[in-house]
Amino acid sequence: MRLTRQEDGLHITDLPLEDMALLTLAAPLNDGVRAVLKELLSGGRVVVAAQAMEYRRYRKTAPMGIYRTFTAMERMLREMGIIVTRHCDR
Repeated sequence: MRLTRQEDGLHITDLPLEDMALLTLAAPLNDGVRAVLKELLSGGRVVVAAQAMEYRRYRKTAPMGIYRTFTAMERMLREMGIIVTRHCDR
């Protein structure tokens, strides 16, 4: 996972499958996930661009069942307070 600190909060610029799963489980098993969870718990803002989520790159090739699983994980991230945007603001 790649993170950048910007004036409006913490931005996730790359979200691999493994880190997405760890975030939805709230399992701080690496520094990136730990930083995102701490930011959320402290009331900070966390933003991820849709294209930064690795699972979306497999939309045309992944079996529907696994793709739906990752879509549900994205929904969980939104429920946790992570803001998903259409485009990365750089």
